[in-house]
Amino acid sequence: MDPKKQSIIIGLIAVIATAGIVGGVMYAILAPSEEGEADVLEIYHWWTSGGEAAAIGALVDVFEGLYPGTTVKQRAISGGSGITMIPIITALVLAGEAPDAFQMHAGYEGIAYYEADLLEDINDIWTDNNLEAVIPDVVQSMCQFEGDYYMVPVNIHRSNVVWYNLKELEAVGVDPKTLTNWTAFFDACFEFEDANPGKDAIALGHAWTQAHLFEQILASQGIDVYENWINGLITNTTDADISAALDILTTFMSYTNDDFDSLSWDEATDLLIQDNSVFNIMGDWANGEFLVANSVYDDDYGTIAVPGTGNMYGLVVDAFQHPAGVANPENSDRWLEVVASKEGQDAFNPLKGSISARTDSNLTLYGPYHDWTGADFASVTYMFPSVVHGSGAPQSFSSELNAVINAFCTGAANKATTAAAIANLAADNIADYTTVWALD
Repeated sequence: MDPKKQSIIIGLIAVIATAGIVGGVMYAILAPSEEGEADVLEIYHWWTSGGEAAAIGALVDVFEGLYPGTTVKQRAISGGSGITMIPIITALVLAGEAPDAFQMHAGYEGIAYYEADLLEDINDIWTDNNLEAVIPDVVQSMCQFEGDYYMVPVNIHRSNVVWYNLKELEAVGVDPKTLTNWTAFFDACFEFEDANPGKDAIALGHAWTQAHLFEQILASQGIDVYENWINGLITNTTDADISAALDILTTFMSYTNDDFDSLSWDEATDLLIQDNSVFNIMGDWANGEFLVANSVYDDDYGTIAVPGTGNMYGLVVDAFQHPAGVANPENSDRWLEVVASKEGQDAFNPLKGSISARTDSNLTLYGPYHDWTGADFASVTYMFPSVVHGSGAPQSFSSELNAVINAFCTGAANKATTAAAIANLAADNIADYTTVWALD
């Protein structure tokens, strides 16, 4: 075996080991379709919350409408951002038992699979469906490796969103549109807690949501800072920008719920919906939770960009691909074509909270939240790929970041230790930074 390919596979096996998947236990629980089973499409994804389940259900409905004789088997693995599913998928792919398609974040997340020859190029799907004419260039580039397409994007999520409870803010006389910097934001947090003893201004969830939060805070330090970070250039253990971001995170944590480390992202969002908190920083998949709860945008809740990021758009792009050696290759391609289609994306995204990855989507099908974020997507100065959600930095870096930030948020590590850990993560994995990002 080629030494480079062998080292990539060893790295993938390490992902499985890190996740604690031993032997064939998970394979036995989540066994793929029986060989020879008639006309089946098997897909894996991590969309299990109420809003997410509704969105993937609508996309599957489009597929089944076109191919009524095909049985769709969804394997939904709970754990936001793919934290649970990715090691399971890696085990299946390495065992030669890959599903017909699985959810993946566009960008770095797929590089190891590509370099190990575990994905097939899908250039023909992009060409046959004229996708380059309707998919923005920045998203096209995130779906390619060495000039060939290996992914089809289903959406464009925004990461740098503050969700707010409008009625609670109005009750304390705060105009959310004025919260464009961290000082004003924390002043609003104080006003809410002062008027609501026993309640916490900010809703937060467990480990990956904390790393998501840190990413947005770092972006607020400036696009040049963020660009340096995702290019692996912040290796100084006393870097001033990392230190400033951690200072903001310290203040942020003083306004959060005490049980943050035991809540999933959607449980944290629900604190806002139930009037127990007034702010939540989360990607716009959260919009689906408000829709399920029958909350009304600009009446019950609303959104602003994370303070300091008003001219930025954080990119989280979900995609599917064609794994090598799948049991049902024709259905795999059919699924990718539905995922890429205008009809499929316009069924999925209004419920998911994201905007379509296609520029020709039918905007009349979308809601008022999408009016806001869609206008920003068309007008912002900078776009930045998410590290936490698999696109912006190598997996060797991003897979360890959750634990580093969680230790800081829970008080297990201080600022100096955390800043050093973030810098050392980049320095130790510098060889894996194969994409050079130019965000400005």
